[in-house]
Amino acid sequence: MKAARTVQLEIPDDLEQAYEVMKELRPHVNYDDFTRLTVLAQAADGYRLVGRELSGKLIAVMGCRILHDLVHGSHLYIDDLVTTSEARSQGHGAELLRFAEGEARRLGLSGLRLCTGIENEDGKRFYEREGWALRAVAFKKKVSSH
Repeated sequence: MKAARTVQLEIPDDLEQAYEVMKELRPHVNYDDFTRLTVLAQAADGYRLVGRELSGKLIAVMGCRILHDLVHGSHLYIDDLVTTSEARSQGHGAELLRFAEGEARRLGLSGLRLCTGIENEDGKRFYEREGWALRAVAFKKKVSSH
């Protein structure tokens, strides 16, 4: 069996392939919005996509960027992490987290950070199993344009 490999995805060239995986995590986002928002995020703060590829097929995607704030210092923030349902629980998400940790070290960052939904019990168990600690509660408020 061929081994999976971690690959840097190019924006915008690889967005169609990345969207096929990402829509499992973000089903509410259509392809046009995914493309627009990914390109904007890359331009604004260097958002990048990294994937896991097996036999030429993308099976996992992670979106991340470097953030700077007074609480966390300069750190790698993981916005998105998803493995296709058929490739889940085979270590691909863990490999992407290890890649992110290596990038943070290589870039001299203070650490890594991510958020997940409070209802995402599987995700929380996964992150804890991978050595991540629950450290905060995030609040969110939508603002209408009217």
